[in-house]
Amino acid sequence: MGLLRTAVRGALPMSRVGAAMWAWRHRSEIGGWAGYVARSAPRVVAGDTTDVVVEGRLRARLTADKRTRNVDGLHVAVEDGVAVLSGMVPPEAHDAAVAIATNTNGVTRVRDELTEPTRRRRR
Repeated sequence: MGLLRTAVRGALPMSRVGAAMWAWRHRSEIGGWAGYVARSAPRVVAGDTTDVVVEGRLRARLTADKRTRNVDGLHVAVEDGVAVLSGMVPPEAHDAAVAIATNTNGVTRVRDELTEPTRRRRR
């Protein structure tokens, strides 16, 4: 365990406070991945890995794109090859998420349940 800890510290020269600050800044992304892992575990144990792999691929592509990375409110799920996008996101993230999901290998259809916030008019 000491060798692993030394290797990680050498590869990621970050203090505990720095790591905590990074985790706080990316908490929605971390939470999304944690939820994905929790939902996927029973499906993997049951032998249904196709949707798990496709959802992981889609999440990775959404995380890699700067328009959809760390967008609060973007929820992703894949069921029988159908990507379900839900939540409230800005218009540019909405368009990017739908385009990325449409072009992700293994996604047969995209169900767009995303909403965009409306601006309030001042009187």
